[in-house]
Amino acid sequence: MNGVTVTLQKGGVGKTTVAINLAERLAAAGNDVLLVDVDPQGSATDGVGCNDAYTADTYLKHVLDEDDPTTPTDVIRTVSGPNQFDLVPSNRRLQRVSHELYEADNGEAAFYRQIVAPLESTYDWVVFDAPPTIGPVSNAAVVATRQVVVPMQLSKPSADALLRTVTNQLFVLNGRLSESDPVEILAIVPNRVKGDNEEKHVLNALEDSQFESYLPSFARATAYESPGPGPGIRERVAFRRSYREGVPLAAYDSSVDMLDRFAALAATIEDEARESI
Repeated sequence: MNGVTVTLQKGGVGKTTVAINLAERLAAAGNDVLLVDVDPQGSATDGVGCNDAYTADTYLKHVLDEDDPTTPTDVIRTVSGPNQFDLVPSNRRLQRVSHELYEADNGEAAFYRQIVAPLESTYDWVVFDAPPTIGPVSNAAVVATRQVVVPMQLSKPSADALLRTVTNQLFVLNGRLSESDPVEILAIVPNRVKGDNEEKHVLNALEDSQFESYLPSFARATAYESPGPGPGIRERVAFRRSYREGVPLAAYDSSVDMLDRFAALAATIEDEARESI
């Protein structure tokens, strides 16, 4: 199994949109995929039509309790559509997990130990949608996969959040993890891009920084000079409409041009990822 955590320590950047549609495009490429929503807000759970699971009595907390017989398969839902994938849903009481992970011995390894390892032979990919804050839940998601995709808007607040995520989370975790199995960035994805001059300025700054190598080919400033929509995942009303309908973008409208960008992101992730977690 391979894995990736979609994370940025800032809300409002479309992190869940990236997580859902990356999972769907990985499934479209022939992979068995599990999306794990560990954000207490439950946006990914709602966005794939499983909002009833958000109020279920049995949820991720029970899976993580080693004294509880609940297994991951007891809470998994299947996301319908032309390219099906599975979901471990969030829950309205998921915030309790944060305290328990903080109090537990080696709580940062809990998601790997109780979710990833038992399902290693079942799925090709696991995609975690992490909360937009540094804490026990976000850390456990990153440790579970050791690989991250960072979505961001092309704005100074997002650029600052990228630096905080790398400095205050990824570097800190790597200081505690084995040097032979560190957390790595697979891609930094400009998202919800509109194409104004301020975005161009931020993208140029990214390309002149230590983060340049993590930008996928479709997210380069050269795309401004090429025919087509321009760099990054562009703002499209279909994203909001597909979320409202509770389905991935491809299931709502397979003609939307940004599907090609998500397919390219999935291909990049598969090329860059380590063979197993």
